[in-house]
Amino acid sequence: MVQILSLIHSKNGTLSSMPYIPADVTNLKAKYRRESKLADIEAKIAYFDEKAKEDPDFFYRIRLDDEDRVRNMYWVDGAARRAYKHFQDFRMRLVRNEDTDGYIWLFKTFLECMGGLAPMNIITDQDFSMRAGIEEVFPLAVHRHCRWHIIKKAEETLGPFFADRLELHKAFELCVDHSLTVEEFERSWMAMIETYQVQDHETLASLWEKRMYWVQAYFMQCFFPFLQTTQRSEGFNAGLKRYVSPGNSLLQFAKQYTALQQKILGSELQQEANTAL
Repeated sequence: MVQILSLIHSKNGTLSSMPYIPADVTNLKAKYRRESKLADIEAKIAYFDEKAKEDPDFFYRIRLDDEDRVRNMYWVDGAARRAYKHFQDFRMRLVRNEDTDGYIWLFKTFLECMGGLAPMNIITDQDFSMRAGIEEVFPLAVHRHCRWHIIKKAEETLGPFFADRLELHKAFELCVDHSLTVEEFERSWMAMIETYQVQDHETLASLWEKRMYWVQAYFMQCFFPFLQTTQRSEGFNAGLKRYVSPGNSLLQFAKQYTALQQKILGSELQQEANTAL
């Protein structure tokens, strides 16, 4: 309706001949948004209930705050739940506040959904609230931070520092990338620090303190197939942004997410067909 009004205003008349001005269209649009927002959560629950009728394995939980506003939301369809049994991946969640309490609720709901099967390995960015939640709910999981993010942030100071110290840079990369054991890494790191007298460099000291979360030597016993970063989830997020916008209601978001998911599943089916042929 708003598009039609805008089209009429711009194509078939002048400002003087129209019974409204652009601000009226904007106000009408805002009014519709306010009205739809009030019914959004009820529509979202109805949408989830319909999905559950179509898909017996569809799972969702909604957490409200003290004022009955949506605080956290989690949903997974049957295909994703079945895939998780094999790949331990796939899920969708919305959290209003990215605090430890919210993540604990999310992870416990995740466990409920997946029949208590916890992930073995987890890669995240350096979110301390998320780390606290993981340590409480998934105590046996191997949690590592995104190596790419850590190095990228460190390079803001290390880049100029290494530019005049090429041998130090080479020693750093050799130590981090080619150490096969924890002992080898720690011995090489200490030798690098001593040789180049960089004991007081804050960024290097910070990297050392966080070493158990990002240096690959600490994860040699774990299976991270081709993954050292959060690139996969970020790639999905980029695709999701082509389908949704911050102005979407919760219901619109869920429907658009489903559309994206169907596109991905369709692509997988096509690849399976090609493989079979």
